[in-house]
Amino acid sequence: MRRQVLRCIAIAAAAGLLACGEPPATEPVARGRQVYRALDCGKCHHISGEGGRLGPELTRAGTVAEQRRAGAAAEYLRQSLVDPGAYVVPGERDTMPRGLVLGLSEADLDALVAYLLSLR
Repeated sequence: MRRQVLRCIAIAAAAGLLACGEPPATEPVARGRQVYRALDCGKCHHISGEGGRLGPELTRAGTVAEQRRAGAAAEYLRQSLVDPGAYVVPGERDTMPRGLVLGLSEADLDALVAYLLSLR
């Protein structure tokens, strides 16, 4: 039941991009930034000092992912989104909600990963 609710929230958030008048970007990083905003990731994560503090800082997400999985940063980030408990950093809390990306298309998930990779 919870998974269905989270999926509905993700679908509604992604659909909200169209409703707010902002046309979907075609460039992957720009589209990923839109998806990040639509999913309200900034409620828990912060980039360059803006956003929440519950989750990890994402200002250098691409660099950090490359350090943790050299040559496989994109896969590391994708797995972290699809299965948030896969790579919990020792000493950090596992607070990422499950199922947030269930309603995303593969293209939007790829774009979100591209956006996070661009943060260096």
